[in-house]
Formats: sequence, structure tokens, C-alpha cells
Amino acid sequence: MKFKYSVASTRSGTLTDSRGRMVKRPIVWLSLAGKNGECVDVPAIIDSGADTSTINIQYADFMGIKFDNTRQRNIIGIGKGHVPVYQGNFKFKIKEMGDELNVPAWYVDSENVNILLGQEFFFDYFRIKFEKDHDTFELTHSKNI
Repeated sequence: MKFKYSVASTRSGTLTDSRGRMVKRPIVWLSLAGKNGECVDVPAIIDSGADTSTINIQYADFMGIKFDNTRQRNIIGIGKGHVPVYQGNFKFKIKEMGDELNVPAWYVDSENVNILLGQEFFFDYFRIKFEKDHDTFELTHSKNI
């Protein structure tokens, strides 16, 4: 299925690159099931530079996920130096496609991370074709899974 790149923005407005052009990102909308049966739709960036999917820890409570200190690690790449994360799984549905996935993930307490879909499992499940020059990207099911 083909998707359009989405304009990136923050609370202070639209992001621009060094040339003053709007930043666009490969974003898909996910549906997360809450512990009480409710669902919420959230955006996620497909991040080829992320080894593992990363999700903000705020969603763990909503989904009923509990952590203990034995599942805590430190990773690099999403903040200054080493950042503490909790190892877990992340279950979601891709809204436009209906695919339900359960991928390994790092849960992080950070203002700078919402949801990043990284290479581990996600890039095995889908063949991903980025065509930024056409303002589109495509997800098709991989034969590897």
C-alpha cells in the first residue's frame, strides 16, 4: 500500500530543513488497544536508522504494560549519551492496512520520542520502498515472514 509523506511539526510550528523547505516524514497511523478496551490512533515514523522500535513510555500504562527493573537497559541514539529504556513488546494495528503486529520495542521516557518503527521485525515483515522524490513510500508484505 502506498502512503504520502507527512509534514513534520511541533507545538511551535512546521519544521523546516537547512534550505527552508518543509520537513516530511514517512508516517503511518497505528491503532493501540488500551487495557480497558478503548482504542487510540497515533502517528508512528518508519525509521530505517532505528535498530529496534521505540515507543514513549506514556503508552505503556494505557496499554496495561508493566515493567520491572530487570527489563531496564541503556541505549544510545535517541538523546544525549545513554538513555534508560524498558524492554518489552509493542502490539498495534496499522490503521490503513489492518495488519496487527507485536514487535520488540524499547519504552523510553522522553519528550522527543513518540513512536519510531525500527528495523527489528518491522522491516522483516514489510518490504519498504521509500520514494521521497515522489512524496510517497510503500509497504508490501514480505515473503520472509
